[in-house]
Amino acid sequence: MREDSKSGDLARQLRDMAEQLQFLEKKLVSPATQLLGRQYFLDGHPVDPEVLSEFKSSLDRTRHSVWALLEALSGYSAHAIAEALQEYRMQRASELLHALRPEIEAVHRPNNATARSFFEEIEIVSELAARRHMRQRK
Repeated sequence: MREDSKSGDLARQLRDMAEQLQFLEKKLVSPATQLLGRQYFLDGHPVDPEVLSEFKSSLDRTRHSVWALLEALSGYSAHAIAEALQEYRMQRASELLHALRPEIEAVHRPNNATARSFFEEIEIVSELAARRHMRQRK
């Protein structure tokens, strides 16, 4: 298959996906879609919240990747795309940590499994970043 044909196929798939997402968005907010108690119904059929959560995560990752691609278009390299995506993730993490600072400084801090896991990840990333920084300074 020629490169032009592959590019055309990908462009067509992206357009089709955009149309499907627009259709889905209309379905999700239509009057036929209902939330009854803790159950979500789409066209009268229950939707597993786990499925919605997985779909949201996939959309988020894809959205961030597309954003990085658009940001890196000037470089036209996978390296530039990876750097843009990493920079965006670090920006989001910084904003999140800044927003969480008052909660952490509060007398009564959250102490549940989610909070512990979050703080463990912060500790791991901080330690790795500090080691890398120290190696680069030498």
